[in-house]
Amino acid sequence: MLKRFIDVCATEKIFGGVKKILIAVSGGADSLALAELIINSRQRFGLEPAIAHFDHGLRGQASLDDAKFVKNFSAARGLKFFGGRGDVKNFSAEEKISVETAARILRYEFLSDVRKTFGFEAIVTAHHADDQAETILMRLLRGATSAGLAGMKFRTFSKDYGLILRPLLKFRKFELENFCREKNLSPRIDLTNFELDATRNKIRLELIPTLEKFNPALVETLCRFSLVAAEENDFIDAQAEKIFQRVVRENSIVREEFLKLHGALQRVVVKKFFEQVAGSAKDFGFVHIEGVRKVLINGLKGVELPKNFRADLRHARLTITKRKG
Repeated sequence: MLKRFIDVCATEKIFGGVKKILIAVSGGADSLALAELIINSRQRFGLEPAIAHFDHGLRGQASLDDAKFVKNFSAARGLKFFGGRGDVKNFSAEEKISVETAARILRYEFLSDVRKTFGFEAIVTAHHADDQAETILMRLLRGATSAGLAGMKFRTFSKDYGLILRPLLKFRKFELENFCREKNLSPRIDLTNFELDATRNKIRLELIPTLEKFNPALVETLCRFSLVAAEENDFIDAQAEKIFQRVVRENSIVREEFLKLHGALQRVVVKKFFEQVAGSAKDFGFVHIEGVRKVLINGLKGVELPKNFRADLRHARLTITKRKG
């Protein structure tokens, strides 16, 4: 397992240019295996790891015990430990978002704060092949485009959280559990992972087992699909970047130039234009991208967009503006 981990990290250049890393450890089998693998390969990659744990405050004493367990795990291996805590339920209610989403936001904000405060170059998470498959299916069910179906990457730079590394994307969950048993590790068990009120849990516990009856290699198939989608989207993004300045001038899309593009490039240009105007494209989905394309292709007047934005086509140029109020 260790040899394969080192081979994957070396081949994918996961730790390239990185030395001081912050490992996110929940106490479960996935993150314990990740931490142990990094500890045992740190000399090979010249790493200086530390461990961070975020208590979501969702499981009472069990959450406190998780934090204590990870702290002791870190101390036993001579690693610095950073602990944080948040009220996920209140944050979820205040922001009107799911508990799962609220937990993710608060966890990453904590990790990012530690990274910036103590000078870590990257956050390392324990996302694995099964997580990748679940993510692809979840996004597919929600109507994601090919870009969304590209899934997670080994290295991702986030404007909000910095560099995020995921060395375990080629490993199955059962492999990580077996590794923990071999190393006499005793992972914590989060019983909320077995509750069916969260969409991801339903996908993991119900949908994937059903689909595996049709294709026993479902997880591997979805991960291969994700890899191909990611490479193809990287190529399309690179092509769009080359022509963006020609198509987008003076904060507007030039219709004549836009119509010369292939549909795939048109969609990426519109998405990049959303990012330029609104600062982020996360509030604009496929239907909004297609709405703007329709305006440009058919020469329509305009279309309403989320967050009080509106796209208007005047004099063969499309602009996006935000209304007051």
